[in-house]
Amino acid sequence: MSMRMKDSPALPDGGARPGLKKLSCRARAAGGGFTLIELLLVIAIIAILMTMLIPAAASMRQRADSVVCASNLRGIGGAVQGYLQDNSFIYPCIEPLPDSTVYNGIPNLPTVYKSMVDAFGKYGVTQKTIQCPTDIKSPGQGSYGAYGSSYDWRPTLDDENGSNPLIYGYGRRMGFGGAATQQTQTPGAGTPPVAFSPKLAKVRQAFDDTQVHFGHMNALYADGHVVYFSSPTTSAH
Repeated sequence: MSMRMKDSPALPDGGARPGLKKLSCRARAAGGGFTLIELLLVIAIIAILMTMLIPAAASMRQRADSVVCASNLRGIGGAVQGYLQDNSFIYPCIEPLPDSTVYNGIPNLPTVYKSMVDAFGKYGVTQKTIQCPTDIKSPGQGSYGAYGSSYDWRPTLDDENGSNPLIYGYGRRMGFGGAATQQTQTPGAGTPPVAFSPKLAKVRQAFDDTQVHFGHMNALYADGHVVYFSSPTTSAH
């Protein structure tokens, strides 16, 4: 009697037996990992990307700080306008920096303020306002740490000599209109303030004490706009 072996049941998908199929999957999983060379290549690519992204992130932070600096200066500009409206449009005598002594020895001056906070505090200027975020991140908190303010106060026209206190402090009544007009006046002589009607877009009021923004500075003008420029016109020291 011939014996006929029983055929194995066919798999629905026509493939191998289940046990063999699982073995095949395990074999592929075991052989599908990264090799050491591939891992090193991935690490090298990540390192290259990091060297590119870190400076870019630092640059973005500095640019953001420059925007905050410009906003501080605009806040000072708004406070200046409030002060002028309450004081017959006569500029206050404010030392260029809180540790300056420009007005020492000049008789019969009106109130001399040591800082913009003293002069414009009631109009919203605080110690935070006179801190440039880039400056205070410098060693020793930069100009703010050394002199008490990140910004110089010196209202002058672009083509004037800002180192002369007779020009940028005493006796300036700010008018509105056309070209600048002024007269010679001796501080402390008791004469009326000089009429001054410049183009406001040319009257620089305050600016960064040092070139902290990629070798540039922010400067506030009397019409409220802030300019990003490369070299200071004057120095308070």
